[in-house]
Amino acid sequence: MPRNRFAVIVIIILSIFIVAGFLINKMGNQYSGPPVLAVSEEIGDLGTIAPDKPESHIFTLKNEGGELLIIERVQAPCSCTATVLEDEKLLPGRTTQLEVTFNPRGYEGEVTQSVYIYSNDPENDRKRIAIKANIEHLPAPKIVLSDNRWNLGLLSNGDISSFLVTLSNQGDLILEIENIVLPNEVHYEQEIPEFPIEIAPDEEREFNFIYDSSNQEIGVITEYIRLVTNDPNKRNISLRIEGYIKEKEETISIYPLHKFAIAGEMGEQVYETKILIKNNSDSELKQISLVPSQDYITLTSEEIDLSPGEEKEIIISIKEQDLVKLNTEKAVQEYIYFKTAIPVNIDFGNPE
Repeated sequence: MPRNRFAVIVIIILSIFIVAGFLINKMGNQYSGPPVLAVSEEIGDLGTIAPDKPESHIFTLKNEGGELLIIERVQAPCSCTATVLEDEKLLPGRTTQLEVTFNPRGYEGEVTQSVYIYSNDPENDRKRIAIKANIEHLPAPKIVLSDNRWNLGLLSNGDISSFLVTLSNQGDLILEIENIVLPNEVHYEQEIPEFPIEIAPDEEREFNFIYDSSNQEIGVITEYIRLVTNDPNKRNISLRIEGYIKEKEETISIYPLHKFAIAGEMGEQVYETKILIKNNSDSELKQISLVPSQDYITLTSEEIDLSPGEEKEIIISIKEQDLVKLNTEKAVQEYIYFKTAIPVNIDFGNPE
């Protein structure tokens, strides 16, 4: 009898070894080859969520290969998405959890954000998963600028440039402009507004600004106009000002106003055109002479003085009878010569 009991025990032990070997062999066949990354789902659906409360979804990651799986990094391109990985290294058959949190602030309606998992899986070293949600609408003001960049271009030192910006409220609550912070070189072209400025939904407000480069250094300029608002997504919004300031040049600008026009009665007709002469410098320019290339061309003034920034209109005229004397059917090109006097200061004081 004891001998039979011993035989039964031996058979049980052998059976245990056989079953264990079978299971080990089966597991070896199930997880073999290089590491393989498997994810519980491709898209984590958060459903409908509030616009001011972050929500999370947990993905399960598994190594279905026969070698160690190393998750090198998890990348979420959008700053609205954060990730927390439980384990970076997985043995064959092991799992870990990846928590993805989405912050819906500033979003509305259906939104999908991608997350990328980088690993040593040779067949899929960059795996994309995603998280999606339907964000409820939250009544709020929404500020929109007609332009958020003011390019001055090339300005001479002392020049003034003007700029119009339109602020509109595309939200469903009253938009309040709590303050507009201006750099030293920028001023309102109109009266300084009183704050806060209220803009109703679907309404807009225009602001005219001027940039004065008088005290600005020569070179590249970059400034910002900052608006402080009650828009929950854009508490601070900036308007960029850029350009280049060059040295002030003492120049004269000449602008043709229009082509020749006929004036006067028949037989006494005169052909006239106008030009505008402007002093763009900071100095007074005197004895600017205007001399026509032909005697039949007459000017309203043949010598003018221009103060800084001053402009004067000159009429150029040709009488009909002088045109008849020319007796030509071809186009004739003549000239007006400009001569500017340059002051020279001479000190006759006695040297020490």
